[in-house]
Amino acid sequence: MNEKNPRLIQSVKRALDIVNCFDSLHTQLSLTEISEKLNLNISTVYGLINTLCAYSYIDKNPNNGKYRLGLEFLLKANLVSQSLDLKEIGHPYLTELTRKFHETSHLYVYQHEQIFCVDKVESPNNYFIVSSRAGSKLPMHASASGKIFLAHMPELELQSLLQNYKLTKLTEKTITEKKKLLNCLQQIREQGYSIEDEEIEAGAYSIAAPVKDAAGQTIGTISVIGSLARIKENEELILADLLTAAGRISNQFGYPFRSVQG
Repeated sequence: MNEKNPRLIQSVKRALDIVNCFDSLHTQLSLTEISEKLNLNISTVYGLINTLCAYSYIDKNPNNGKYRLGLEFLLKANLVSQSLDLKEIGHPYLTELTRKFHETSHLYVYQHEQIFCVDKVESPNNYFIVSSRAGSKLPMHASASGKIFLAHMPELELQSLLQNYKLTKLTEKTITEKKKLLNCLQQIREQGYSIEDEEIEAGAYSIAAPVKDAAGQTIGTISVIGSLARIKENEELILADLLTAAGRISNQFGYPFRSVQG
């Protein structure tokens, strides 16, 4: 593919052109107005708008029959804003964890049935670990952070996800049975943190804790990853600091937290 002149999908481009018709001066537009703005056949615009309406990206005002941007944009904007806030608030805690324990620290968020790394402070000892770059993904069932998100999902959402989710075997320790995974998730709920014990890469060990908002919803995770031997040697200290960091980040999102360290 030529990156300078990428192939564009016409229907997607037209849908985005419709979205871009709306601005601060044109918050509501009729079908005819959109058609004229884009110089497109009205039937073509109608089909595209119906599709956008079906996915809540466009909404029709019942009072005047005009179209406006839908609530889905607000939801997506909140996700982006939350991720940016999490990175800004969480970065100093990642830095301190990495400085103190000489292990790589991450922040993860969950979107569209996958977890994404939004920030990372890398350790000089990281030569052994193939850890994630910001923006990269990890398997839900095998990673410490992924299991945190699964453990705190509403039951119906969890069951729906697992129906079509393949528990891919990555190492000899990867969980590949649904019943075993569900038991693991229950343990995570009870203990308040998750571990990844050589489940993605042999020799790698990770601990993750949830970051919550004012409603108690898990909006992210903070984790530390390193070699199995190094992490196990300091596991209690790392876990205590990790839980404190997760609690203090959560507190800035409105979740009540009292540090056991005062």
